[in-house]
Amino acid sequence: MTRRRPGPPEPGPAAASLKSIADEVGVSVSTVSRAFTRPEMIGERTRHRILSVAERVGYQPNRSARGLATGRTAVLGLLVPDIANPFFPPLVRAAENRADEAGYAVLLADTDEHAEREHRLMRETLSRADGLVLCSPRSATAPIKEIAARRPVVLVNRTIPGVASVVCSVDTGVGALMEHLHALGHRDLVYLGGPASSWSDKEKRGCVRRHAERLGLTVEVLGPYPPSFEGGLAAAEAVARHAATAALACDDVVALGTIRGLTERGHDVPGSVSVAGCDDVLFAGMTAPALTTIAMPNELAGRTAVDLLLDRLADPGRARQVVLPSSFVARDSTGPRGAGR
Repeated sequence: MTRRRPGPPEPGPAAASLKSIADEVGVSVSTVSRAFTRPEMIGERTRHRILSVAERVGYQPNRSARGLATGRTAVLGLLVPDIANPFFPPLVRAAENRADEAGYAVLLADTDEHAEREHRLMRETLSRADGLVLCSPRSATAPIKEIAARRPVVLVNRTIPGVASVVCSVDTGVGALMEHLHALGHRDLVYLGGPASSWSDKEKRGCVRRHAERLGLTVEVLGPYPPSFEGGLAAAEAVARHAATAALACDDVVALGTIRGLTERGHDVPGSVSVAGCDDVLFAGMTAPALTTIAMPNELAGRTAVDLLLDRLADPGRARQVVLPSSFVARDSTGPRGAGR
């Protein structure tokens, strides 16, 4: 009786590899690798075929193994000044989704609006990550440039020459908001400023002043105020004492705090004072009155920041700057100039 020798085992999840997928699809191993790490670099049809085969055979990219082979961690750092501020969670989620598409995990850290803590977290995060996305940094330019000279860094809502960045420009939105207030009869405005160390707040103040001059409006800057609901409550006291008929806050959370504070003091919004914010966070349209604001493309900024960081990892000499436009959203918290102001 002739015994039959056992053949090779049927391929399964343990046997799946980049090469086996490449052989079945009829492409190179590097193309299969890019389907997981840089999907935008290959055609959609080819990527779909690769992912379909990978799913069928049970292949999962091994980030640890890839890190050993490439000397990289397959981790990207992401620092934000305050994760409780509703501007940042959509940005973080978009960045995490884009990083996951490229085969990276995200290490998230909150700097709590403190420059010294930001310095420490920049160093600690980069010891465990391949690169860093730094959102609305409060640090001075020098320490950021020092880190960026050693490792890939991308800034969000901050520009430094030679460092890659993505900026949500407020100019278009601020211009439309100021024209809206001018058309409603407002001539005296206040701007409720954010942290003194905020680059984006300086940009907003500059835009408000330029468009006020263009339209013949007077504007006074109040603050700085913490970018929080409590900061808005504090701002409301100053607005209530001021002769201005409209207030533009540095962000939506401050604007909502200001509305609450004014209402508690007996001021109608927008009957006696109009209030507008900036960012168009999730609940800006859910309040009463619904908040007039400047919509910022924070989700697109998160995805773009990761794309720029992937570019830097692939080509360290490349440091692009991307500007994303804002837009104006008119709601119920602004109205005609109040007769009592």
